[in-house]
Amino acid sequence: MRSLLLSTVGINTFDYLGSILSYVVIAVPIFSGVYGDLSPAELSILVSKNAFVCIYLISCFTQLIDLSTTLSDVAGYTHRIGQLRETLLDMSLKSQDCEILGESEWGLDKAPGWPAAEPADTAFLLERVSISAPSSDKPLIKDLSLQISEGQSLLITGNTGTGKTSLLRVLGGLWMSTRGSVQMLTDFGPRGVLFLPQKPFFTDGTLREQVIYPLKEIYPDSGSTDDERILRFLELAGLSSLVARTEGLDKQVDWNWYDVLSPGEMQRLSFARLFYLQPKYAVLDEATSALTEEVESELYRIGQQLGMTFISVGHRQSLEKFHSLVLKLCGGGRWELMRIKEE
Repeated sequence: MRSLLLSTVGINTFDYLGSILSYVVIAVPIFSGVYGDLSPAELSILVSKNAFVCIYLISCFTQLIDLSTTLSDVAGYTHRIGQLRETLLDMSLKSQDCEILGESEWGLDKAPGWPAAEPADTAFLLERVSISAPSSDKPLIKDLSLQISEGQSLLITGNTGTGKTSLLRVLGGLWMSTRGSVQMLTDFGPRGVLFLPQKPFFTDGTLREQVIYPLKEIYPDSGSTDDERILRFLELAGLSSLVARTEGLDKQVDWNWYDVLSPGEMQRLSFARLFYLQPKYAVLDEATSALTEEVESELYRIGQQLGMTFISVGHRQSLEKFHSLVLKLCGGGRWELMRIKEE
């Protein structure tokens, strides 16, 4: 902080030095009588010329000084972008291959609760975890111990401000817990863990790019089999009409997706993306808040048929039938973990 203050003071000093220095330089000969033979008008012209030259020269030098701040910013951005690229590359190398599946392998013929072909694994393991917001020491959650395994969907409920989204941020590695151990035992992305926020992220691109994101660079040409999958999942999400509006999957659109789609359509499109990527674990932060209960139930049912385990934040009681456990956050760090009785 001290070095930043000194740097700012130094740069601002040079910004104003030109005008100050010009009058100091001309004041010496004027008050010493060197220009005593000049009339007031001639003296004013002389002062103006001198001020212009001095200010111009100092301004040229000041521009170089100002560049030091810009270069410092660029260096910081470059370092952060480099770290981001290294992290993304590491995640890409660790992630499992996402092969193109035939229609017979989509998993839509499975009934809810269909046994997994592989032994159940664990995605997250929390041991006596306490969570606070980065800007506050007030605990949102205290001493939470939890294991989230395949086939054991978790519903997180609670009033506003009790730490529901904060818990998801800790699971995703965006926030650090103030105490305890948080282990993520699977990878991000397809065949791993996928996070779906309340307001989905869309790129400036085609409809295909919205559905397969973030796999554009991995599978730029997926072929007709992939077209069938995308169209089928758009239909399951209730967005068949969107294909006609965009004139196909690969037609470049000249609009911003956030301006054209309603909140409900955006959430439907994010579920089409979820169906396409088919992660083992889907972390949904009120991802159906703009949809009716009927549509919400249908999307969750399809997700179950595709073999997904849900970690959901929501308020609707209708969500309970798609989950095995309920974590109720009571505020003040208190919480309750309950198993949902099967009807």
